[in-house]
Amino acid sequence: MSEKDVQKDRRARSWSWIVYPESAPDNWRQLLDETGEKWIESPLHDKDINETTNELKKPHWHIIVSFENKKSYNQMLKISEMLNAPKPEKVGSLQGAVQYLWHRNNPEKYQYNKSEIVAHNGFKYRQYLTDIGVDTDSILQEVVAWIQETGCSEYGDLVDYSVSEKFDDWFPTVRSQTIFLTAYLRSNRHKPRLIDKETGEIKQ
Repeated sequence: MSEKDVQKDRRARSWSWIVYPESAPDNWRQLLDETGEKWIESPLHDKDINETTNELKKPHWHIIVSFENKKSYNQMLKISEMLNAPKPEKVGSLQGAVQYLWHRNNPEKYQYNKSEIVAHNGFKYRQYLTDIGVDTDSILQEVVAWIQETGCSEYGDLVDYSVSEKFDDWFPTVRSQTIFLTAYLRSNRHKPRLIDKETGEIKQ
């Protein structure tokens, strides 16, 4: 694998950090909010046990930042510096990462209160709280709105966009709702469009 491929492989839409109260700036939440990016923080982890020493670990928060587009590891180091936090970690499964915020799938660890999770800048996380799956209707609403805004008429183009830009959020729904989306795109493709001569907007 070339160096370029390695760098591409390290890009992701969601990244996570550990933030320590003793070293983070007092206004670290404000600094993150001001980036405008969607992010989420765990309850304060102050009861974690070091399995090797059987001693309490230093209190810390787990945070996840989710971006519209994929970001590189080097770009994420800037956030580490801003928070005076350890190196960023690429999030493989957003659902798994969100559930780790209170140790849902780690019964051997202390179980924190998931009601203390705090979402910032519109981070949507409730669909990840259980294993039932995402809120399909809400995701489809977003997908249909995108189709209307972009004029997309091909299922392949929708899949490509979902894979490259919305993999964690849209792709599972786009993959499982093929029949509905294909039919919608097909009907949308052949639906007559009326153009408002004054505004240039498409009338439905």
